[in-house]
Amino acid sequence: MKTFDLRAFKENGGHVHFVGCAGAGTQPLASIFLDLGFPCSGSDLLETKQTDLLRTRGMHVCRGHRKENLPPEGTPLLVVHTSAAGIRNPELEEAHQRGIPVMRRGEALAHLGTLFPHTIAVAGSHGKTSVTSLIAHALKTLGYDPGYLIGGSVTGWKISGTAGGKSVFVTEVDESDSTNALFRAETAVVTNIEDDHSWSVGGVGPLFDSFVTFAKKADRLIYVPGTHTNELFRNLPDSILVPSNLPLRVSYPSAWGGFQRQNARTAFTALREFCGKTISDEEIASAIFSFPGVERRMSVRFDNGTFRIIEDYAHHPTELKASLDALKETNPGRRLAVIFQPHRFARLKQYFGEFVEILSRQSDLVLIPPVFAAWTDKSELDSHALAERIGNKAIALDGDWNGIARKTAGLLQHGDLIAVIGAGDVKEIIPPLTDLLQESGGGPTIPQSAR
Repeated sequence: MKTFDLRAFKENGGHVHFVGCAGAGTQPLASIFLDLGFPCSGSDLLETKQTDLLRTRGMHVCRGHRKENLPPEGTPLLVVHTSAAGIRNPELEEAHQRGIPVMRRGEALAHLGTLFPHTIAVAGSHGKTSVTSLIAHALKTLGYDPGYLIGGSVTGWKISGTAGGKSVFVTEVDESDSTNALFRAETAVVTNIEDDHSWSVGGVGPLFDSFVTFAKKADRLIYVPGTHTNELFRNLPDSILVPSNLPLRVSYPSAWGGFQRQNARTAFTALREFCGKTISDEEIASAIFSFPGVERRMSVRFDNGTFRIIEDYAHHPTELKASLDALKETNPGRRLAVIFQPHRFARLKQYFGEFVEILSRQSDLVLIPPVFAAWTDKSELDSHALAERIGNKAIALDGDWNGIARKTAGLLQHGDLIAVIGAGDVKEIIPPLTDLLQESGGGPTIPQSAR
């Protein structure tokens, strides 16, 4: 990580400019810098709720990327950019030409962490957003005023990033660009480690090394036992393992499936270490179990007594299996219709066989919209190839979301649990599909007009 004194930069009137300021990780980061009193500006390609929110905070936000968006020369300046910003971005080119410090979002986050006396950072291939949110929610409920950065939207919360009371900071850190290795945490939490994103960081070795570096930098490490975590962390002293159960009198919420209970145990272990003996285990657990959830994580979107739609963000085979297991556990006796959108061709290619096995074994009907390409080229392995390999229970669906919703409605049966799963834009099927199911009136079949 580049040497950069963020405190001195602020004292000298430093200005922070965010390229791609409306991103899921960049927007809350900008909000925290604003909370801490840094003058900020930014740019993004689109006008969104996130750009509006930043403007209400007094931040100057430009639509589109132009070198003129940067503050005038002579301004003490730091430029922070999202991973989606390419090297030909005119603002980044201008910054490099001026000799201005330029940082990836995750590097700026690591520097930001140095401004807080206490930090809890959550890493992992899966579950880090949920665990980070659980910890932040519980700290708020227990009377702390935590700062936090969350790469998702907690149900009922208006913001995903704040400096809070400027004492404790809870954040997730990202392995997809190895910037997790830059963050020095008081408490490091690792939920699990898999080879997801290995293609974007130079292979499995560099990916796993980033987790080890992250763990070694921390004052203490908390991790969930698993094949890779056990192997990578076995020589680290004083590590704390997340237990397989919590001996408490407080019960888990009945709607929480297995992986949600695991997330709760992970958050509990981190909170137990942070709170010490000042708060009882039961109080911590009660705070955790009052968690309202994260949007697109096992979120109930529709239920008319006949059909139920639940949305989940799973996009890796491990996540998909855990989600389907939880859905079957918490909705026994219902036929499971899965609308699964593969997320990126690289991931579909890497895990094609595993997706086939899981969807074949754990669902009754599989509907596969086009791959969410995430600005990448096409591949010979697409949604049609996945449906063909799964077999008769799977259908690839093309067209716009209204058309896909109509085709989906014509394939549903009375009492179906409909799981809308993926990290792309598959959520866009929910409004038109909900309208069709409402029109059906909860009857045993979908009207012919919807077929």
